[in-house]
Amino acid sequence: MMIDKIKTLVLNKDERSRAIQINTILNIASRGGGVLCGVLLVPMALLYIDKTEYGVWLTLTSVTAWLSYMDVGLGNGLRNKLAEAIAQGNNTLAREYVSTTYVLFGAVMLGVFIIFALCNMFLDWNSILKTNINSRILLLTTYLIVFSFCIRLILDLAGTVAIALQKPYLRTLIDFSINLLTVIGIYLLSKTSSSSFALFSSVVAVAPVLVLIVFNYILYSGRFSYLKPGFKYFKSGYIHSLLNVGLQFFFIQIIGIIIFSTDNILITQLLSPSDVTTFNVAYKYFSIATIVFSIILLPYWSAFTASYVQKDFLWIRSAFKKLLLLWGLQVLGVAVLIILSNFAFKLWVGNKVSIPLSLSLSLGLYSVIFNWNNVFAYFINGVSKIRLQLYSAVFTGIINIPLSYFLVKHTNLGISAIVVANTLCLCISSVWSPIQCYKLINNKATGVWNK
Repeated sequence: MMIDKIKTLVLNKDERSRAIQINTILNIASRGGGVLCGVLLVPMALLYIDKTEYGVWLTLTSVTAWLSYMDVGLGNGLRNKLAEAIAQGNNTLAREYVSTTYVLFGAVMLGVFIIFALCNMFLDWNSILKTNINSRILLLTTYLIVFSFCIRLILDLAGTVAIALQKPYLRTLIDFSINLLTVIGIYLLSKTSSSSFALFSSVVAVAPVLVLIVFNYILYSGRFSYLKPGFKYFKSGYIHSLLNVGLQFFFIQIIGIIIFSTDNILITQLLSPSDVTTFNVAYKYFSIATIVFSIILLPYWSAFTASYVQKDFLWIRSAFKKLLLLWGLQVLGVAVLIILSNFAFKLWVGNKVSIPLSLSLSLGLYSVIFNWNNVFAYFINGVSKIRLQLYSAVFTGIINIPLSYFLVKHTNLGISAIVVANTLCLCISSVWSPIQCYKLINNKATGVWNK
């Protein structure tokens, strides 16, 4: 009976569900390849550069990753507006949304890089990162990383377009291609040159840009050429509609920086750069659970947008049943990851990095709650009812860093204290988000629940 129930929930025959199933299968293949490349990259990197340099690189990239939130919500605004235009069959409007976003985001990234370039010459990165890498090399490396990341973010809008088209497997294919090219580049470096932090950073910075240039060309010169961005399709009048919801996403993302992207900096300042490597090795291992679940969730955001526009609440309820069942199964998967963690770490990185059991347990719990929240967040984000999420994010953003500091200084949890602080912050939205989804699906949402 249980097997029949799972088949009924998972193997629906309606067109939207079949599209999600196909995307999920393709996502698993691409993301699986990406995960494998990520697994290979860690030991290869530790063989090419030392543990401290790798920790410095992880911290630098986590800092530059903040730039991904500098789109003032344009990416998510485009995802929702483009999905709505396509659901309505308005190709002209769709192209105008794409063009407006590319032009506006390009201008934002240009401004960001100019500001960074002016400020960067006054920063002492060796002091900030507690390292002694050649200061000139480190300075030039930061310029390269930030510049390539700005270009990457502009080109990465093509991935957002693919998701809005309900073809998220193209997004994961991009990530896999980037990871594969990076691994190949690092492997070739290890065979042709001596250890070099500058060369390592250059390969990692340039590989994504090359992949995205090729993908943009393929996407907009083929079947979806009707979406090809151009200056003549830029419509300043659409900026407000893109930013109306987008700015709320932006503030939520900024707070997300405080909650998640400051982890490496907090560990560096409160503990040590080598602990950054320990944390990230363990985080990458347990991210298997969040990555696999995100593969399942990825097609649902734009599918929820389209179904909500078309008032197909029956399909939405069915989708939630599937996702909650799959969430229950992933809890068991996380338990297996915890049981096998010690063996997996030794097999993966040998004795180079020692991972405490407390860190594995805390990351396992974090993964479970993170995935629970995402089940509901994908629907809430897809239908643009994110005001309550914004209020909740502001509150958790305020308490996260003080909570992390308190747990590090007043407990014996060590690195695990950072994860525990993040998990406690996630618990807040894990309560209200399913309530909001229930209200929205059953047309009972009023006030802040419906904004």
